[in-house]
Amino acid sequence: MQRDTNQYIYRQLYNHLKSDMLASKYESHEKLPSKRNMAKHMNVSVNSVKAAYEQLLAEGYIYTEERKGYFVEPLGKLIINLDAQNLRTSYESAAEINYDYSFSHMSTDISDFPIDIWTKLTKRVFQDYDHYLSSIPNVKGPIELRQSIAKLVSYQRGVQCHPEQIIIGSGTNTLLMKLIQLMSENVRIAVENPGYSRFRDILKQTHTQMAPISLDNKGISIEGIKNAQPDAIIVTPSHQFPMGTIMPVSRRISLLNWASKTQSYIIEDDYDSEFKYETDNIPSLFSFDKNERVIYLGTFSKTLMPALRMSYMILPTKLVEKFEAQNQNAIPDFSILNALTLNLLIKDGYYEKHLKKMHQIYGKKRAYLIEQLEMIFGENIDIKDTQAGLHFIIEVVSPYSYEEIESRAKEYKLELYTINRFNVTALQNNSERKILIIGFSKIEQQQIPDAVQRLKKVINATSGTI
Repeated sequence: MQRDTNQYIYRQLYNHLKSDMLASKYESHEKLPSKRNMAKHMNVSVNSVKAAYEQLLAEGYIYTEERKGYFVEPLGKLIINLDAQNLRTSYESAAEINYDYSFSHMSTDISDFPIDIWTKLTKRVFQDYDHYLSSIPNVKGPIELRQSIAKLVSYQRGVQCHPEQIIIGSGTNTLLMKLIQLMSENVRIAVENPGYSRFRDILKQTHTQMAPISLDNKGISIEGIKNAQPDAIIVTPSHQFPMGTIMPVSRRISLLNWASKTQSYIIEDDYDSEFKYETDNIPSLFSFDKNERVIYLGTFSKTLMPALRMSYMILPTKLVEKFEAQNQNAIPDFSILNALTLNLLIKDGYYEKHLKKMHQIYGKKRAYLIEQLEMIFGENIDIKDTQAGLHFIIEVVSPYSYEEIESRAKEYKLELYTINRFNVTALQNNSERKILIIGFSKIEQQQIPDAVQRLKKVINATSGTI
């Protein structure tokens, strides 16, 4: 045995014997040397041999016979597919790009996350909620958090609901999958186009019929919905993703009337409604609904951080019983520790305080970024600013195709997304005007001037006007 390695002697002996057995160097039912003889032969202690034999015995490489010793189990020859081996050795994972600057719409600024408060509250959870931590919790989530969310959405979004209607989940995507399971077979769900690509992926993965509906200046097209005749639609009325349109009351009423007449459901994704600049928050579509046709999706990914994986769904009362029946033996997919900590963060007022702070930080970043874009690009840019959320749309003049812009952005180490990420069918590149999604949550304020200059290099704006 090699005594200069960091591996225990018994592990070295175990690995050595195991390799020999798998290589058929031992016959089936062949008796192994006694522990004492093996120890003497290998120049190791008897205890090391005993530990190695016991591990081989536990894994089924050897067996024992009383008063006779240890014997080798009959082991079949392991089939090795050379093609599979070649695939394994030839596979190379895509290298992650370390971006210098980010205009990502998916990230948040966690530099001001109240980590000390979160840690303090987590300790309180261990002290006060040990009964939750030591047992399997309710699949809908702890009642304390659901009560806190019910109060939160009541005064923030005008949503009136009972805590029993609220379902906690590890992200909006997970909740959407649970929601699809509640619906009838062959359900047909309409989505906004352009819209959130991950929702479309989920519909494809679950073999759900999908109907892309185009947008107009008020949001999703009512005529398009009527023509498609879906059973449900997914919409982002408070800040359409990604185009940023805020759905006016007239369109909301038309949408609700359609749902009532056809007995269809509206799935409202209220993903970043907490951030509205210069005017008050826009009421949720759920708050207008009088006929229980709206299903509400909310998240803490934008207000706190995506890695928390904490979202919630508010079901119409008629779907609550069905959800409970389908999920009575299910285990929650989220961290109960994080859920209880989040409850204390909301209950003790820290969440609202953090939200106000981030609102100011994001507001300043957004204003400064718009100022820099207008200064650097001049007439070659059109900023579609709806004064809401953590991203906006720009239209810029560029000689490059969308594919080329995305490739150049990576070369320049600039995280950037074009409208083609969100369209069902890629846009043609015959126009010099290109639509880009500009997120401002992750970028630091002092980085903005350099990041905008980098963006100009990527798209190489020409001297045309928009």
